[in-house]
Amino acid sequence: MKRLIFFGVWIFLVLGVVPLAAQEKKGKVYLPGTRVVVVLTDGSQVSGKIVLQDAEGIVLETESMGKVTITSAKIRSVTEVSKENVTKKGKVWFENPNPYKYLLGYSAIPKPKKMATYQNVWVFFNSFSYAPLDFLDISAGFELFSLLSKDKNAPYVFYVNPKVSTKVFHNFYAGGNVLYVNYFNHSGDDSATFTGLGVLNAFATYGTSNLNITGGLGWGFVNGDFEGKPVISIGGMARVSRRIAFVTENWFIPEIGEDGTYYGMYSYGIRFLGQKNAIDLAFINSKDIAKEIFLGIPFLDFVINF
Repeated sequence: MKRLIFFGVWIFLVLGVVPLAAQEKKGKVYLPGTRVVVVLTDGSQVSGKIVLQDAEGIVLETESMGKVTITSAKIRSVTEVSKENVTKKGKVWFENPNPYKYLLGYSAIPKPKKMATYQNVWVFFNSFSYAPLDFLDISAGFELFSLLSKDKNAPYVFYVNPKVSTKVFHNFYAGGNVLYVNYFNHSGDDSATFTGLGVLNAFATYGTSNLNITGGLGWGFVNGDFEGKPVISIGGMARVSRRIAFVTENWFIPEIGEDGTYYGMYSYGIRFLGQKNAIDLAFINSKDIAKEIFLGIPFLDFVINF
């Protein structure tokens, strides 16, 4: 029964929330001089500055073809291009599809309202998120090992992770989230009193969607009891081309039984970018992991926006 409920929620997210988030606003009028990308009904794209926009269509001033007139019947969508996505040579990059998250942790850059995201890590770890408001992003996830197990006592691990964030001033963002992890089917074992574990995080980001750095503090808790010392995190992202970015995320964890000392874990990797998706190929490392695996533990994930 619990499996049916869980999969019912999953189907609701995919069939209900995702299509709603995919709807685009139509009929928006841009001022002359605004740089936009126009996607045509055949899938091709034209970028340039708007000269004229009316009910009949759009006139663009392009870099290579001069003035181009596109009729409304041939237009699928029109998207404004931010200044950060125009290179010094005048080339236009599409929007970074995932400036909202590094590998595991978040940046404070808020996700656009009504955007939905699916993330998969190493096939067996899945999560969905949806932004019902401009400052709120709600995530939930689960792992497949337990769901595929035939053992009736297998723990069905899940998590929820609501995030709030906002722009404070130019290129500076602040936010926080709560990561809560628990599992089903823990009656009848030694963990019957387990009420969950998680982390309460606060973080701030400076930069743009293509180049940013984030610092955060996170207080872990188990069964409602909080740790006295926070986990310190530092993450960053640098987009170096239209389809390539570098990403890093690093954690400094208080050592148990050691006064004032922290244990460092590091990650580094490359992010391959598409217009609606991103793929991370990275490594997670520490001084102990490096003794066995020099490059670190491989980390592979992909993200799709709807």
